[in-house]
Amino acid sequence: MSQPAEGLSSSLLNGLSADEIQQFYDLSKLRTFEDNDVIISEGDAGDALFVVVSGRVRVEKATLDQQQEVITFLGEGECFGEMSLVDREPRSATVRAMGSTQVQEFPQDALNVLFEAHPDMHRRILINLCRIGSQRIRRLDETLVQSIYDSVILLDSNCQVLQWKRLTGKQDIVEGASDEVIGRDLFELAPQLGEGVKQTLIQVMDSDELAVLPLEMETADGNTAYFEVTIAPQGNGSVRSGLTLGIRNITDTKLLETRLIQAEKLAMAGQMSAEIGHELKNYLTVVVGHTDLLLSNPDIQQLERPQKSLTAISNQLDRMSQFATGLMDLGMLRTKTEKSDLNLLIERLVQFIQGQSRFRRVEFDLDLDADLPKLEIDPGQFQQVLLNLFANAADAMGLGVVQAKTRYDREQNRLVLVVADTGPGMPEEVKARIFETGFTTKDTGHGFGLVVCLRIIENHGGEVEVESEVGVGTTFTLTFQF
Repeated sequence: MSQPAEGLSSSLLNGLSADEIQQFYDLSKLRTFEDNDVIISEGDAGDALFVVVSGRVRVEKATLDQQQEVITFLGEGECFGEMSLVDREPRSATVRAMGSTQVQEFPQDALNVLFEAHPDMHRRILINLCRIGSQRIRRLDETLVQSIYDSVILLDSNCQVLQWKRLTGKQDIVEGASDEVIGRDLFELAPQLGEGVKQTLIQVMDSDELAVLPLEMETADGNTAYFEVTIAPQGNGSVRSGLTLGIRNITDTKLLETRLIQAEKLAMAGQMSAEIGHELKNYLTVVVGHTDLLLSNPDIQQLERPQKSLTAISNQLDRMSQFATGLMDLGMLRTKTEKSDLNLLIERLVQFIQGQSRFRRVEFDLDLDADLPKLEIDPGQFQQVLLNLFANAADAMGLGVVQAKTRYDREQNRLVLVVADTGPGMPEEVKARIFETGFTTKDTGHGFGLVVCLRIIENHGGEVEVESEVGVGTTFTLTFQF
């Protein structure tokens, strides 16, 4: 029988009698973790509730570039994993121990039995959960701006700085302490912003609408920093008192986007190299064959100069053949695989691309199997496949829905990934050629995107099927055997 820790108070159990608290703790088991041990992992099944008995835990969430961002810290008496009392959705964050930590674990199945037998206790615990959730939302409200922006600037109607609050340690558009810029003109502090930015601020000040302005600035060390500035007019009606600028340093995001584009270009270059090498080898085979026949001709063997010339030609043809083989090797997509959560990969990519202009009219519908096993894949190459399929769908339909669905087929022990759109679809003659090198239906297309996708899928031992109906949409079904 598990006992409540002496002196431990948890707001989760407010209003419960000592007997009810004991009944609650009888379901649990005490678990001990050392510093940095993972208690629950993002993406795992939500099958238990936890209460911190001693020590502290930190709650983390993976960012798009696979860094762990700390969301909050929890101490003695605080609970986590509480949404398992409401649903069985996968964990939305990772929780790690900070130093030696003890937690009580309450399995959801056991809690369900207890709550069915004691509905009034269930009601009171749910009320406590609502209060806990409300308090956390209030705390989140206080830090929401910090999570969105790296700094916030309040300007008067003459673009004089009234307040400059730096919320993170990321590089800002102006260096120096915040209190040193108060009362100064923004464009004296940052002359590199230029007259165009000033005109944009004036236009927004005269309007009733928010505006988002991308900025590209050269830093003191000669590098380029990228910012996204959200501009909000202040004041009521026709009286404008100034502007609020929310500044995000998006340099890391830009670099990630550049790497994705570069990876696609390299893959296309590799594919072209392979095609050129293959065709060159075909031509060389004919020429080499005829050269060898001439060299073996007895009449030519008696002639010194022709023999010498043909030998030189044969040597150069061998070098050309080696060069063609090198081109073909360059075109091979080499994979660096690791156990990967495909669901998480999809979610992160969608979060990354949703703000891009190409996808702003696209609604993403994610139907991801919570029980999907991890797959041995090259995450970068899979991201390239997904990005290509999403981009093709967005280009084809403009406004519409892209659905990404994952399923684990237990009977055949395989993973199924479906990407479907509500676009115009393809006639049969187009669908039959989409994996041909150089075939494209876009004015600015190059005809290598889907070719590279197919090679990546096949290199991972997968298969792809395409269904398309004109006026309905297109569906790509990818299957991978475990």
